[in-house]
Amino acid sequence: MKINNITVFGAGVWGSVLAQHLAGRGYKITLWEYYEELFDKLSSTRLHPNIENFKLHENIKLERGLPAAVTNADMLIFVISSKSVRNFCKQIKPLLDGRKITVVSASKGLEDGTFKTVCEVIEEELPHLKNRAMAFSGPSFALEVARGIPTKILVAGPDAALVKETAAVFNGGPVVTVASDDRRGVEYGGAIKNVVAIGCGILDGLGDGANTKAALITQAMQEMATITMVQGGKMESIYNLSGLGDAILTGMSSISRNRRLGEKLGQGLSLDKAREQVGTIAEGADSVSSVYHLARKHGLTTPILDAIWQILIQGADKKVLLKALGF
Repeated sequence: MKINNITVFGAGVWGSVLAQHLAGRGYKITLWEYYEELFDKLSSTRLHPNIENFKLHENIKLERGLPAAVTNADMLIFVISSKSVRNFCKQIKPLLDGRKITVVSASKGLEDGTFKTVCEVIEEELPHLKNRAMAFSGPSFALEVARGIPTKILVAGPDAALVKETAAVFNGGPVVTVASDDRRGVEYGGAIKNVVAIGCGILDGLGDGANTKAALITQAMQEMATITMVQGGKMESIYNLSGLGDAILTGMSSISRNRRLGEKLGQGLSLDKAREQVGTIAEGADSVSSVYHLARKHGLTTPILDAIWQILIQGADKKVLLKALGF
């Protein structure tokens, strides 16, 4: 199916940057936003309040109504909180009317209790799109893509032809896409690396340096591998862009919101206060319990991820993370 009309759900920083990127490539974009304040700002000025010197492309139409956003879409891109995906799919299901369209998830996280990835939740709620949901994941700060910084991202799904077609939609300008058949491995890497980044931030808040963070990332990657592979992912995805690549980016950079959240925790703030100061969604805080309980379900040894869970959920002393590292 030829892709012409694309709807992006979520006009946050990443959603807006993806919409802008695709509009610049000639696609007709509908950018849907739930929050009235952000929608009104974008509608009145076409300028994004959280991205410097960023004006929406003329090919982007803003929309708050779901029927109008979905009706003519050939592709849907999810850039909303992973916690919202299941309910959101229930809302759009009757609007899709059984159409076999392409779905891309740029949301990262695992569902509490079920441990399902975002693509799995989408396909469970929209069964007529079985094998048509793809993960879009890799080391990609939205603000850098907005500035034209070269960025490489994985597109992963079970249908090789559809993955290739979808990768081609995004491939161009600063964005280079790489096809993968390991959707599960890519999605688990994308979810777990956010938890790892919070751990790196906690070390920053405690005043520890790059040496300690490098040790944390190295050990955490082994734990990520253990969880991902027991869930059916491939080793190659763990040490690829969506795993190791994204863990390095989000764990070491000052602009990572997950790392910033961890830094606030390391400085002694409560989780609620830390969330408030970071401002934007840090998906790792939502994924940490799923990652922890998934490891328990399989009886896995994951001391780094366990320590991060203890700090976020149980309010444990931040130094339990250093102890987990052997210090």
